Amino acid sequence: MAQKRSVARGLGAADPKYERVLGIFNVGSHWVAFMIDKNAKLCHMFDPLQSERNYAAIESSVRKEMEHVLDLEGKLDYKKIDWCKQQDGSSCGIWCIAVLEMIVAGASWNDTIYRLQPYLRMHYLYKVISVLTKPV
Repeated sequence: MAQKRSVARGLGAADPKYERVLGIFNVGSHWVAFMIDKNAKLCHMFDPLQSERNYAAIESSVRKEMEHVLDLEGKLDYKKIDWCKQQDGSSCGIWCIAVLEMIVAGASWNDTIYRLQPYLRMHYLYKVISVLTKPV
């Protein structure tokens, strides 16, 4: 637990200049996500499978780790994002990234976005490659 908090601090999660903290983590063999709006004291939680067990795991992890780091212990409200559900057995990571990106941008969901999944895979792969090949 101390290591997770140290990493979160080291990445600047508690820095007051950041209004939001985003995270994606693995529960078993499945990716889930959260976004904390520090000013609104609200944690948006997203599980691409829409599983109550996974939502409980997200809330528990954020309560144990992030509330302490952000000095928001017992002050956060939790909200489930239920407007996107994974349609296959392998796209959870892509949907976590896409949903967080949509929340940050203030975009609204439309079910036709499901058809963009192949494009999103390539889009995020390209972003990662460009970061990894950027000169230091």
